[in-house]
Amino acid sequence: MIELEGEFAFRLELEELDEAKVLVVTLKDSTLNYSSTDSLKPALKDIIQSGLEGGKTNFVVNLQNVGIVDSCGLSVLISLKKQVESGGGKISLAGLNGMIQRLFTVTRLDKAFPTFEDSQAAVAAVQAG
Repeated sequence: MIELEGEFAFRLELEELDEAKVLVVTLKDSTLNYSSTDSLKPALKDIIQSGLEGGKTNFVVNLQNVGIVDSCGLSVLISLKKQVESGGGKISLAGLNGMIQRLFTVTRLDKAFPTFEDSQAAVAAVQAG
């Protein structure tokens, strides 16, 4: 089990689903931008690495609380995708609001990341294969 301490216990929520080898990471912040990514990126990379080492092969990043994503936030998500895939896993995104979904369409990242309405739908897709 991955335990969060300090500031990240207030900024992130983790849910491990052992039967599906899934780790759901929910961002509690309302923004994923330049002001938050300097500290958040290394923490997320550590969480992903711990998950991979713990046998997780599927990761869901739940963005339901996030209203704003900028280029720094996109960079964090792309970096996580590379890390997960190099470790043999898969990553998907859940809970994107309309503005963030449009950003992903414009940047064509919607082709790189499977996206789902919520984390339950993402986990169900993983379990369905």
